[in-house]
Amino acid sequence: MSTEYFTRRQDKLRTVLAEKNVDGMLVTNLTHIRYLCGFTGSSGSLLMGPDSCEFITDGRYVFQSRNEVKGANITIDSIPHLQVIKNNNFLSRGLKIGFAGECVSHQMFSDISTILPHVTWENIVGCVETLAMEKDYKEIKAIKTAVEITDTAFAEVFPMIKIGVEEQTISNQLSFLYRKYGDSDADAFAPIVGSGPHSAMPHARPTDRKIGPGELVVIDSGAKYAGYHADMTRTVATKGYSEKQKEIYHIVLEAQLKSIEGIKAGVSCKEIDTLARDHISGAGYGKYFDHGLGHSLGLEIHENPRFSKVSTDHLKSNYVMTVEPGIYLEDVGGVRIEDDIVVTDDSCIVLNKTSKDFTVIS
Repeated sequence: MSTEYFTRRQDKLRTVLAEKNVDGMLVTNLTHIRYLCGFTGSSGSLLMGPDSCEFITDGRYVFQSRNEVKGANITIDSIPHLQVIKNNNFLSRGLKIGFAGECVSHQMFSDISTILPHVTWENIVGCVETLAMEKDYKEIKAIKTAVEITDTAFAEVFPMIKIGVEEQTISNQLSFLYRKYGDSDADAFAPIVGSGPHSAMPHARPTDRKIGPGELVVIDSGAKYAGYHADMTRTVATKGYSEKQKEIYHIVLEAQLKSIEGIKAGVSCKEIDTLARDHISGAGYGKYFDHGLGHSLGLEIHENPRFSKVSTDHLKSNYVMTVEPGIYLEDVGGVRIEDDIVVTDDSCIVLNKTSKDFTVIS
């Protein structure tokens, strides 16, 4: 990506910082650093000053930073980054500099105050995260590709989802395919594969348990492409399923479709969550849907805003969200159905193409 691509983001951040009456920001969260200048390594700091942008890393990343970092001066040094800032006089006396308190430990703040006492430090919340909510066309293109890979991998794995197959066998194959077709460093997150009683655990870890007859199987996974995440859940039933299992499947599907129909720019996230929650509650299963309806996707798998009953956010065009209602019954099993969507001015676009029909395997 071009230098201008990242300097536009940096300029937008400076506008936000000016509104908060601070002169700059020390960015330590590596995902935020990637968003602002393109660096993908595991050690770095970014200092946004009033008129400059300084990136600091160590000798392991000489060539990587030269190839990746855009819109920032690069300093390579083996000493702590705060000391680099002091030694190079990157911050003038009297400046007010922000930092994201949720990303700075008590020890780090103590070091900041000790090493750079001539600067006023202010904890500011959500500045980069707010900018990252609205995705640009390159980000949406990357997420679309991640979703396409997710659909493709699921289609390849589907024939092996059978009675007698271990949960972890399915999980391992999904991870292999995501690494094969997407980013080689990792899939979006460790796949969730839960069968039988495990399907009633929303974040079940795959085990050596073998899929049995008359069970629900929840598979939640996603690919990552160019750093951007996809997240899809499908639930299937095995031969011998009960009518109760089929009933809750269709209730969850109807709840998901109702909430998707309500999505458009300007609508509150809480309202969309309510559409699904009211439908599930009306069917008598409200207490068995005990998580939020969805979350934003981007360089992190869980970003803001979120569809939840406590959210105060409103949707904007080009937000990318998951929609994932569920019902989890300990003695029956669980159902979750999840798609990734892009918000538009008057509707939304569902990115996933994998079928949501009630499917029975043997």
